[in-house]
Amino acid sequence: MPLPAPTPLAARPTVALACLGEFFPADSLRDATAAGISPVFMHRLTGEDGSADDGPRELLAATAFSLEKAGFRSAWGAGCVVRNAAEAASFVTAGYTWFSFELTALLDIRADSMSLDELDAAVVALEDSRCYAPGWHEHYTDREWPLASGKSLRLPDEELARAAVKHGRALAHADLMQQAIRTVWSGHGMAPDIELCLGGRQRWKAGEFLFLALETARRGLNPACIAPSLGPAWQPGAEFADEDNRLDETLTLAAEIFALAGSLKFGIHHAAGKAGVLPTVRGILGARCHLDFEEDTWLAVLGSLATRQPDLFRRWLALAQEAFPVCAAEFALAITEEDIRALPQVADLELPATFLAAIQGRQLLLSTFPEVLRRDRSLRSAITPAQPLR
Repeated sequence: MPLPAPTPLAARPTVALACLGEFFPADSLRDATAAGISPVFMHRLTGEDGSADDGPRELLAATAFSLEKAGFRSAWGAGCVVRNAAEAASFVTAGYTWFSFELTALLDIRADSMSLDELDAAVVALEDSRCYAPGWHEHYTDREWPLASGKSLRLPDEELARAAVKHGRALAHADLMQQAIRTVWSGHGMAPDIELCLGGRQRWKAGEFLFLALETARRGLNPACIAPSLGPAWQPGAEFADEDNRLDETLTLAAEIFALAGSLKFGIHHAAGKAGVLPTVRGILGARCHLDFEEDTWLAVLGSLATRQPDLFRRWLALAQEAFPVCAAEFALAITEEDIRALPQVADLELPATFLAAIQGRQLLLSTFPEVLRRDRSLRSAITPAQPLR
């Protein structure tokens, strides 16, 4: 039986995995399949817009080659992370079925602390720039939304304004990327899945969940999944402690609110390395969940470099330290630039323990991983040897 073609998976629970050259996530794939979760293999353009050997078709062919070699025969998705309409168009042309819109950098985090006058001015500016159509707020004014628990939610004017200002530019940008996908995909069957990645540092409140669920449906984005911010306790490369993350509370609230928008799934990024997350999420959300375990493969890649090719790892580390001040702005992290400057110089044999076993090194490397790949072609070639197109 040949490997099936990738397909949209919106109706199923899903998990994002990364496949990079020889680094095939066999254990994560086996665990996901055993739990009835379908894998979505994620890809990113590197360099400016990809190149002859690492464009969307080549990346997808390498993943398909690895899946066939592993004997995988179940449903799967071809996923990609996109930042603009041009990237979205290039991936949809190559037949990708899951589009993760990276929107965190477009959030206006000032909205949480703006005065009322500043909020009013910001809303007007967003309307003038057509991020919101005239009269958009009438869909929310003086309304209540009943939840399955028997409670109901409202969006008071101030809460609505803060959510709208914070997410306005990101939603308008998502509209543009979705239109690029629709233009190319038209007439080719079931539309691909779209995930909106709206991270940040502060945990979402009920009003933010409600606004995003309703507004994405109102403007026709209709994403398969929304990945919110889970707050400062939920970090890449960090352990999971539910008393700090309040994950049960957040998932229970979101499950009720997202049900207002039909089959909308809850996306959880930075799930790698967090014991107990999968059963917790499945127990509350059922099929309406999407967990991102890409970072498992990233750490495997970096661990191999540190062990086998310490000189290349040191080059990677230098680029990561250079990129950290910009990349860190999009994450809740325990480490700071001061921590990065204070990282020790160690012998080759101590590299894995220093930079992969400790949270300071893991967070530095995970927060900058895609950026380092974009900056250095020779490092990309070292970890992603080309697979044959067939």
